[in-house]
Amino acid sequence: MKQYLNTNQSRSNYSLQYNFSLIFRKIELVVFCFLCVILLITSKLNKEFSDNISMGFVSTSLPVVKFASFPFNATINLLTNFGELVDAKKENESLKEENEKLRNFYIKSLNINRENKELKNTLRFVTTKSSNFKVARIIGRSNQLFNQTLFIDAGKDRGIKEGSIVTGNRGVIGRISQVGENKSRLILVTDASSRIPVIASKSRVRGILSGNNSALMEILYLQKNHNIRTGDWIFTSGDGDTLPPGLLIGVVKKVDTSYTAVEMVENINNSDIVTILDY
Repeated sequence: MKQYLNTNQSRSNYSLQYNFSLIFRKIELVVFCFLCVILLITSKLNKEFSDNISMGFVSTSLPVVKFASFPFNATINLLTNFGELVDAKKENESLKEENEKLRNFYIKSLNINRENKELKNTLRFVTTKSSNFKVARIIGRSNQLFNQTLFIDAGKDRGIKEGSIVTGNRGVIGRISQVGENKSRLILVTDASSRIPVIASKSRVRGILSGNNSALMEILYLQKNHNIRTGDWIFTSGDGDTLPPGLLIGVVKKVDTSYTAVEMVENINNSDIVTILDY
């Protein structure tokens, strides 16, 4: 019974509190509306007073608005900076790619200019010696101890014949030793199997130029009292009618009683284009 009375008393107290809270809220609403009406009337009657209140509200609320908007502005700035960083990275990659393309184009242009210059020099040398020739490109090199050869991209399909003389843009470099369908092999004048009849430019001494698989060749079968000197140019003599006369091969580098060394004028390592003479 006592518990029941306590329960009823609790419900009664809660009901009074709820009613009091409801009445208080209604009073707050009435007071708020009354203040709004007063402010509205005052703003109509006294503009200066209304402006002061507005400015006071703005001055009071502005720091709050700034503080509240700071995270939002910071986020916007961060996203903007991130977007600019991404754009800068893309632009940098694009510039690198463009720079690489220009670099490759520049290298190709240099190679083309070098090949054109080499081809012009070769043709200038050849046309003074022969009216019938073919131009080919070096596609392989072999510089072994007992085998110094080159491979070119011309063969039977272009009328290349075994034994034909091959020149660069300065002088003779070798002879065709083997002909395939679209490729040929040539033996350099420095190869040990190479034998070419030659003549010295000043002394007019004749001999046989022999390779020995090194940078220097040797003139064989010279007369004992020859007067070949260092610096003399060595040309094909045309003896035996196997090679055209007057083709430059090398320059004398060393002369003694038993040995006359000749260096080839053509730098094979810097040559990519050769000419095959028909004779």
